Amino acid sequence: MTTQLARKISFRILTLSITIAALLSACSKPGSVDPPVAIPAQYELKDVRYFFNIGDGVDTTTLHLKGLRVQNPGSTLSTQQVEDGFSELVKTSQFVIDQTNFLPKETELSRFELRVPQHWYGNGSFDFSVETYPLSVTQQQKPYGFEQKELVTIRIPPKSNVDISRQIDAYHLECSFQAVLENRTTGQRYPLTGKWKGLLQYANPTTMLMESSL
Repeated sequence: MTTQLARKISFRILTLSITIAALLSACSKPGSVDPPVAIPAQYELKDVRYFFNIGDGVDTTTLHLKGLRVQNPGSTLSTQQVEDGFSELVKTSQFVIDQTNFLPKETELSRFELRVPQHWYGNGSFDFSVETYPLSVTQQQKPYGFEQKELVTIRIPPKSNVDISRQIDAYHLECSFQAVLENRTTGQRYPLTGKWKGLLQYANPTTMLMESSL
């Protein structure tokens, strides 16, 4: 009985092994096709253009820069050299996207970097910044790049203060822009329109001195 029982158990194990091997062979047989893998779409921004439309324009404000006071508590005329620079100036950039644009949901516009207007000639043409800015609805800031510095000699009378104040004109621009968002895989194109708002340029720096007694 023991020998017959062992034979039956061995036969069942062999049968089960053959069944599992057959199933595995059926799953991996040649000619089976894996389901297709979706490839993420890649987009490219093309044909970017800035232009004036109804309601667009340039607004000028006067920006007051950091001032400085120098003193002469002595009884004779003195001179001091102070540094006159514009490192605190920044350029701003902000895009406003028209809500009527029909764009793919997976598109993140802020990953696109664009050159933005830097100078306007008054005839509708622009020069553009060297640096690029994200196509973002949140205002972006970068140093303006006006790093010119110079030493200015100030003459201070005896027992006096000299207050140095500086200002510069800031030109803010609001203009329209348009571009095309293209699916590089399918070639499908999506119009993109909106506004650009930002610091266009600075000009006309002025330095003023005001003397007062100690």
